[in-house]
Amino acid sequence: MCRHLLILGCGYVGTRLAQACLQRGFRVSGSSRSDTHARHLSQMHIEGVVADQPAKLADDLLASVTHLVDSIPLSMRDSGLVASQADWLPRLTERCSQLRWAAYLSSTGVYGDAAGAWVNEDSMCQPDSQRGQQRLIAEAAWLNSGLPAEVFRLAGIYGPERNIINKLQAGDYKAVQWQPPHASSRIHVDDIVTTLLAAIEKPRPGRILNVADDLPLPHADYVQEVAALIGAPAPLILTPAEGEQYLSAAALSFFRDNKRIDNHRLKHELGISLKYPTFRHAFEKVESSLMSV
Repeated sequence: MCRHLLILGCGYVGTRLAQACLQRGFRVSGSSRSDTHARHLSQMHIEGVVADQPAKLADDLLASVTHLVDSIPLSMRDSGLVASQADWLPRLTERCSQLRWAAYLSSTGVYGDAAGAWVNEDSMCQPDSQRGQQRLIAEAAWLNSGLPAEVFRLAGIYGPERNIINKLQAGDYKAVQWQPPHASSRIHVDDIVTTLLAAIEKPRPGRILNVADDLPLPHADYVQEVAALIGAPAPLILTPAEGEQYLSAAALSFFRDNKRIDNHRLKHELGISLKYPTFRHAFEKVESSLMSV
């Protein structure tokens, strides 16, 4: 039977996973709310499907899906950011009759602040942001759906076509330095794809995995080192009080979290080696590619 991957919300990570799966003989479909993006997917031999929510996808499409990745962003409603999975996932369950494996791409933001401690998959989730709280709700929807679903908690994503290089070269990039420094983790998009490909071959329903590299680092230290590596102007380092003045609430929330993400279970269970165990391995190879976290 042909393996058919459906990627819900086929964006930055999903498109790269789709291309890797096409090379492995999968049929790949990707959903988008945008006609333009769906056409772009089709040009890459991904079956682009326009749908504002997965419950509206055609029955014949869903009936042939063997593998599914949910990369749908949180929805904006009057009450703020909301996880939509509770709305449509129950209506998807019985229609995916051939489904062997599903993945929800979550965020390490579900852990909340850990005062700089190492965090693994058994750590308590105490998100203090609406984004983290809603991600946790989406995780529960998938894990309680009755489908063979796994959850992947992604650290800050960087990779080609993200634009921190341009921002640094413009000379006006701002980052907050906390005292004591607040650590954060990141992951290259290629290593996310490697993780998902390995999980497809070694599925375990109900599993939760952190997806992060080996080097948690304060964001301010990270951007200063990247600027030095690419020869860009040093970023402007703000105090927390200055951050309140110059940065958005979302950006400040990202800088405020202080935790180190443990990736040992990822490596042990899937048997993978990261292509970019630290950001230095990536940026040392980059000349003009655009990267961001």
